[in-house]
Amino acid sequence: MAVSTAVILAAGRGMRLGDDFRERPKGFIPCQGVTLVERSLLILRSCGISRAIIVTGHCADFYDALAQSSGGFLATRFNPRYADNGSLVSLAVALDAVDEPFLLLDSDIAYERRGLEALLAAPMDNAALVSGTTDSGDEYYSWADRRPGLPLPAVRRLSKRLSDEADPPLGEHVGILKIGRDLAARIRAAAPARVKSEPMSFYEDCLVEQLPDCPMGALHLPDLVWCEVDDQRMLERARSLFFPRLEPLEVIRRHARAPSAAAKA
Repeated sequence: MAVSTAVILAAGRGMRLGDDFRERPKGFIPCQGVTLVERSLLILRSCGISRAIIVTGHCADFYDALAQSSGGFLATRFNPRYADNGSLVSLAVALDAVDEPFLLLDSDIAYERRGLEALLAAPMDNAALVSGTTDSGDEYYSWADRRPGLPLPAVRRLSKRLSDEADPPLGEHVGILKIGRDLAARIRAAAPARVKSEPMSFYEDCLVEQLPDCPMGALHLPDLVWCEVDDQRMLERARSLFFPRLEPLEVIRRHARAPSAAAKA
């Protein structure tokens, strides 16, 4: 299944980052001389993605300006309910504009390009990138099981609570997924009722409910370098421990000039 579209969820307010981000979105945290979201867009282009959609909310004008200068690569969709609803509403906004397989990413992450390239090449229509332990203090865990006939372990649960399952997780949910048409359609159909009953629902909650009938592979890269930035402590940790270990921008740009084999598949 070839994937040429990416969706980035970027509506959140970043309240835990303090005053510095009251007037700008989390995706505009600096990393390697660009912002987190600009770095992610460079990686997407280098892996053959030809269209990106950012779902905006808080400080949407930052992303609108970025889209205007993207040469048509990037478009934005505004989530008017961003302040009072969870990420499932933002995903629903994106699904109104996407009718093909797509990558789904968070805006506040920095990651190695090889993770995205491996996910695009994963032998299942639906797949989630799973890392080893980051000890970030705000981990989102992924549990998975082997199922007959599936080339990858099937995601069973995504949760921030280790107590949700009796067994240890496979690893951590990175916040990068590949979603096929069938799963997207199921989420689109289920989202309104879920949001009505739980307005602050994360998209992961609705997604996991669809997996018994529409499995998602867990692509485990235990040594993947990546980080999420939700608060000042995580930002300082990212700057000292993770950003220096990421490949330089010039390496990503070289790949962009010679797109990956996964993108051509």
